[in-house]
Amino acid sequence: MGDFTGMLGWLFLPQFAANLVLKTAHWILLRLSPRLVPHQSTSAYVLHQRISYALVIALYLLYTMWSTEQSLGTNYYHAFGLSPSDFSESRLRRSFRQVSLRLHPDKNPEGHKQFIIMQHAYKVLSNPLSRFAYDRAGHTAVACQSCKTLGDYMLMAIPRRLSVYLAYTMGCVAMQVFRIGKYGAFWQYIAIGAFAALELTMLTSTKEPGIIRVLLALVPHRTGHEMAQILQQGMVCFFIALNQIVPQFVPQEKNVSSLELAKELVTAIKATKAEVENKSRRLADVFKGSGLEKVMADEFKEELQLSMTLASSAKFQAEFTDRLNAGRQASSA
Repeated sequence: MGDFTGMLGWLFLPQFAANLVLKTAHWILLRLSPRLVPHQSTSAYVLHQRISYALVIALYLLYTMWSTEQSLGTNYYHAFGLSPSDFSESRLRRSFRQVSLRLHPDKNPEGHKQFIIMQHAYKVLSNPLSRFAYDRAGHTAVACQSCKTLGDYMLMAIPRRLSVYLAYTMGCVAMQVFRIGKYGAFWQYIAIGAFAALELTMLTSTKEPGIIRVLLALVPHRTGHEMAQILQQGMVCFFIALNQIVPQFVPQEKNVSSLELAKELVTAIKATKAEVENKSRRLADVFKGSGLEKVMADEFKEELQLSMTLASSAKFQAEFTDRLNAGRQASSA
């Protein structure tokens, strides 16, 4: 449900928030320096719209990353007041004794369920194999009851983790089929492959990848698996943000009907031909009776038709270019 509402947020909230930011900014500028507030029909106003939209998208991207980190909740280390970076078995035992005194059913009947959860957490963290699996693959890996070795845990975790990236890939393909999210399409597949390789390295290596170690130094209370989840969500949100921001600054091609264009061109040619015939007749009247009327009319008609056709074609091209540019500006505004 959280992912669904997040996607709806990306669809509807940015535009609403961007309009609110723009109105607020202009309201403030009107009181401080009115000349800085452009008229709505100007290109400067369109630029203000684009900047406010890009700002909202960037802030919403940061908020989504923060909310993803918060939605992960408390991990087993949190429960004992520990973190993966400063873990020690002696501190774990000491913390578990304190928790047992507080939550044991004999002393706290209402804490029975919480006590069972803490027992399971202690069992996972006190065993080096299950702790390694928990750090690299999360709760689903340590839920395996038949796993006895590290290889068992990893063989169970790897297909599940890689299936996530398969789902991402299928989603990208579907977006390309329906022509959604065209910007950065190639780099989406590169990113999916890179993240899949990163997580596969995490699951099969005794040392965590360098980027994960750097992030764990910044967020020491999270496990490597949790950091990978945050990065995955960041990847998805980044490409959504990219496809929200880029159309604001890159003119969009407008589909122009070839049939409509051909009709307009034929109409222009007919009008040009009729005008040439009319002027040729008037020139023939000037030379009437001199014997040169036909020769002059024919030569004039040929030269005039050529020059007017070129002029009409240039004028039509200029008008069509202006109309196309206006359509691009309207679609990107």
